Amino acid sequence: MIALTFCRGAFVAASVLCLGACGLTVPDIKEAWDADRPANPATGEPKISGTAQIEFEIKKRIYCDLRDAVQAVNLIEVSAGSYDKPGPAKKGIIPLKWGAQVSLSLQVDESSALNPGLTFDDLVSSTFSLGLGGTLSSTATRVDKFNPSWSIAYLMRPDTPYSVCKAGNDPFEQIRWKPATSSPFILESDLGIKEWLQGAMFTDVLLHSVGPAGGDPKPDTVSYEIKFVIVSSGSVTPTWKLVKFSANTSGDFFSVGRTRTHDLIITIGPNDSTTLDAHLASQIGNAVSNSNRALLSRR
Repeated sequence: MIALTFCRGAFVAASVLCLGACGLTVPDIKEAWDADRPANPATGEPKISGTAQIEFEIKKRIYCDLRDAVQAVNLIEVSAGSYDKPGPAKKGIIPLKWGAQVSLSLQVDESSALNPGLTFDDLVSSTFSLGLGGTLSSTATRVDKFNPSWSIAYLMRPDTPYSVCKAGNDPFEQIRWKPATSSPFILESDLGIKEWLQGAMFTDVLLHSVGPAGGDPKPDTVSYEIKFVIVSSGSVTPTWKLVKFSANTSGDFFSVGRTRTHDLIITIGPNDSTTLDAHLASQIGNAVSNSNRALLSRR
């Protein structure tokens, strides 16, 4: 009986320690297997966290894919004009005066719960039993956001020997360090930006909007959103049965969960309030969606 009590107490203590690690501390964007680059006292280089490595690589990937997409689409000849009045074929269907607004959101939700239960059975009267239970749970959320913007004119600039998109120019490659790669934005082979932009601009040019009272053509603002949601969870439920008592006969005794939500929104259009409003509306809708998902996952 003493041994059983000791083992049970040790298990509960271990569970409480785990509970403190998930949901009571600030979550990390990186995963447990992502390595921090240690500091180098000899050169004065600081430590570079796995989170910083991931966030840089994601931003670089988005910039390079967007730049390649803009340059490729602007090389395609398209007949400018309306569907009822075709115009001459021309290149550069994305005006250089336009801009690209980008919103990157990396959200991590961690939760843990402890649900012990105890049932007392009266062996004399089989009609009576008493159940006792309790719940201890915690949740924590972290959101890292980046909102870069580039003009189309800047994205159309040719590569230089020092371009970050060229192989070998990644700052981590130059210091012979393989950066963390656990984000789906890094692991995904094709983000689909070029295919989306080509189709969106074809639609914009061939069937554009028209201003009030049939005025000048009004170009459409176009947006693209990618969302990755990765859910990992686990639970453990040990069960004890004594003569009059039984513990944890139903439900999860201890459970942990981690949900990663990585979002990308790209909005391309004229540098005016229409584009800014469209991008802001997408950001608000995305924030509401992520908040609702986080609340539902905690129930």
